[in-house]
Amino acid sequence: MRPDRPTLSELRAVVQKGRHREIGNVLARRFARPSAVYGTWAAVRLGITAHQATVAALLAGLAGAGAIGVGDPRGFVAGVGLLWLAFWLDHVDGQLARWRGTTSLDGVYFDYLMHHVWNLVVGFALGFGLAARTGRLAWAAAGFAIALGWLVLGLHNDCRYKAFLQRLKATTRSYRVDGGAGGRPAPAPGWPRRGLGAVSHPAYKACEPHVVLIGLTALAALAVANVAWWERGWIAATTAMALAAPALAAARAGRAIARGAAEAEFAAWFQPVAGDDSTRI
Repeated sequence: MRPDRPTLSELRAVVQKGRHREIGNVLARRFARPSAVYGTWAAVRLGITAHQATVAALLAGLAGAGAIGVGDPRGFVAGVGLLWLAFWLDHVDGQLARWRGTTSLDGVYFDYLMHHVWNLVVGFALGFGLAARTGRLAWAAAGFAIALGWLVLGLHNDCRYKAFLQRLKATTRSYRVDGGAGGRPAPAPGWPRRGLGAVSHPAYKACEPHVVLIGLTALAALAVANVAWWERGWIAATTAMALAAPALAAARAGRAIARGAAEAEFAAWFQPVAGDDSTRI
């Protein structure tokens, strides 16, 4: 039985994953994971569960998107602050689950669902806020384009893994899984220095939530320093993302289908156990 009032050292020994400062995006490594332990320390004392922390992260994200959607500089700054809170709470919930031994597939499902909601509401808020500020309805359409692009990019792996599950459920063959414990069958590709990848790689990165949050923080700083420049920056960023996000999403899905990426990754992850028959779909 773990104590109800753990020290920070006791928490860190349990809730921090191995190599938590080496794997993942820079905001998670440098900010969210190290600082979330303080939130976990408080949440344990207050009796807050991991699911409740995820709900709090979801509500903070929705409130942040709503504040951005108002189109006011102060609302924008407050909204970005709430998105930072949501990002931070998104790391507290996992630490709470590890401390209490309540990690489950339901918690993982809820966490991923919250991420997809974040993509939708924040992407749309960027356009809707401009529509509210300028009176031009076309900006709401731009927000829809951003939300759709981010959502499809986020669903890219989820849909592939759903296809994996369909294959596994439809066969009588037994499989062993290679590349577990957070690994992968092959190292993640780096940033290509030549060809189209030299441009598309950073463009894909710009659509990742932690990079979006950094960009929104820069815009929030402009809102404090110079409202005119903030509005111009917001317009430029929304225009660029409304064009890029749907195009990148379509390109990633099209390339994956053309290259048979789902079949290739399934074959790399799941190795059939000799002697079993299978029904292939």
